[in-house]
Amino acid sequence: MSDGLASMRFDEYMDEALYGSGGFYTRGGQPGLRGGDFATSVELGSLFGRCVAGYLDRTWHELGQPDPFTVIEGGAGRGKLCLDVLAHVVECNDALRYVMVERVAHQRDAALAAVLEPEAGHVAETLEDPSNAVPPHPPVLTAPDLPTGPHVGVVLANELLDNLPFRLLERSATGWQEVYVTWAAPDAAAPDAASGAGFVHTAPALGVGPRADVALRAPTEAVQVLQTAPADAAAMAEALAPDAEPGAQVPLQLRAAVWMRRALGLLGRGRVLVFDYGVRATAELAARQQAEWLRTYRAQRRGHEPLRDPGSADITCEVAFDQLPAGVVLSTQADWLAGAGIDELTAGARALWERSRSNPTADALAARALLSEAAALTDPTGMGAFWAAEWHVAQ
Repeated sequence: MSDGLASMRFDEYMDEALYGSGGFYTRGGQPGLRGGDFATSVELGSLFGRCVAGYLDRTWHELGQPDPFTVIEGGAGRGKLCLDVLAHVVECNDALRYVMVERVAHQRDAALAAVLEPEAGHVAETLEDPSNAVPPHPPVLTAPDLPTGPHVGVVLANELLDNLPFRLLERSATGWQEVYVTWAAPDAAAPDAASGAGFVHTAPALGVGPRADVALRAPTEAVQVLQTAPADAAAMAEALAPDAEPGAQVPLQLRAAVWMRRALGLLGRGRVLVFDYGVRATAELAARQQAEWLRTYRAQRRGHEPLRDPGSADITCEVAFDQLPAGVVLSTQADWLAGAGIDELTAGARALWERSRSNPTADALAARALLSEAAALTDPTGMGAFWAAEWHVAQ
């Protein structure tokens, strides 16, 4: 990770900490309720995937029943959402071509293996070069990056955008400065403005806990250094958060914006649907403590500040939707799931549990588990407050 005292922008550091040779995902970090580091809506069970499958059936009809109907999932991980969708689509099943896009090779391999399991009953292969056209067969593909277009269909992503590396800027009394990360021996004097490296924040500036508690495995430790932001980055931060107070920080989520533009560009006709936690406007983040919206996760718990022990934890940031392409329709995940029929999908389970709760059978306990899953997905203080963001692409 460290290379002498060379410095890198925060987004470059984050990319290395997640996907470099010693990065969190490279070393095996993954979602999951058991053995995973964090859980998304997909890992809670199959109910979220059933709602997405129903959405795909309806969208297929709205688009005129195209064949092929291409669904491209960004950040597909180990293929859980794909399997849930394939198990529950009805109307568009014969026309469906599903592409699981996953940057991390071992997760991509696991996704392919899961789809190829005999009980899954699917045919799949790897699209090694995403610049090649998506073939009509087999119905399921994995790829390391978004494929080429155009397609008629849907691009999906669940909790992907918050994980894409972002630049980090801080308002000072004289303007905007950009966060860089450099390395120094733990007992060495930190760089200072006189040395030309810029002002240094100690580790608490990027999270929680006193610097004395920070102990990295490497013989050097990462420190945050502020440098004058380039004019274009400063102008963007000023436009997004003009009333930010000195000391406030904002993310510039350029990679998320680029990914969204690429996703929209893949479609001749169709929808882009992403689920993530975030805010409508960047200014909302500038008004809050940075540790509230820049977080790490490991072993199902909030982790340490992101400069500590690089590669040991996931790094995420709330998505500022005003930095993404225009034309989005935003609704809470709870409202989206209600519109997708989650109440209808759980009505039978609710009736069964009400009848049997005093003397529950195995089926009644399974019904209660489904109701608990629905409650977690729609919890207004948790996942239900996430955003469902949809863009329509017309020919």
